[in-house]
Amino acid sequence: MKIIKGCFYVLFQSYKKQIMTFWCILFSIILLSVFLSKFFGQNISIAISVSIPVYIFYGIMAAKLLNKTLPYFLKLGLSRLQYMFNVGLFFISWSLIGSFISTCTQKIIPYVSNLFIIHPILLIDNSPSFLRMMTLDTVLLLFFLTSGLLLNVVFYRLGTLGGYSFIGLLGLIPIVTIIFKWYSPLFDLLSNISTFALLSSLLVFSAFLYSIITMAIRNASVNPA
Repeated sequence: MKIIKGCFYVLFQSYKKQIMTFWCILFSIILLSVFLSKFFGQNISIAISVSIPVYIFYGIMAAKLLNKTLPYFLKLGLSRLQYMFNVGLFFISWSLIGSFISTCTQKIIPYVSNLFIIHPILLIDNSPSFLRMMTLDTVLLLFFLTSGLLLNVVFYRLGTLGGYSFIGLLGLIPIVTIIFKWYSPLFDLLSNISTFALLSSLLVFSAFLYSIITMAIRNASVNPA
């Protein structure tokens, strides 16, 4: 338990400044949007998203995790498996906290303004409950954290050339999707799939990615490539 607490403390301190800065900027934008909607809402419609910026921020932060923390923890004597175990617990806690804050914010906004909230759950539910919105945010945050960490592993193990080559391959996916018109069946699938099936699929996929990352870290050097 002391090891877990110590790891959580170090991981939080590694991102404390960025986390505080991000939420301050996001809440400032929200307050400005509320102000604009109060004075100009009768003439224009203003839409805002709270969750999507959080997804992107979490992904970016996870893409820097190994370089900031792995050498430090290895020098302290933690094994790579212990490191990944504690990072996994930190990701779960971080996702729960982030989803709770963003969901609370999104539920409060309609009571103080007429802003239109953009959220992925609206694709499958027009009037989501607090629990359903928070659950989806938690799962998506875990997915973005895991995806960001996967990208970090590629850069950490293969260097800059390997990392950007991997990004190039990922960039081909939407191009191929458009060329072969796979986006229409995908949209139909997302429209008809149940919330439980969607969340379960995302969780399983995130766990699969995390297992790949764990195997890739087992022989990782203390210093990045």
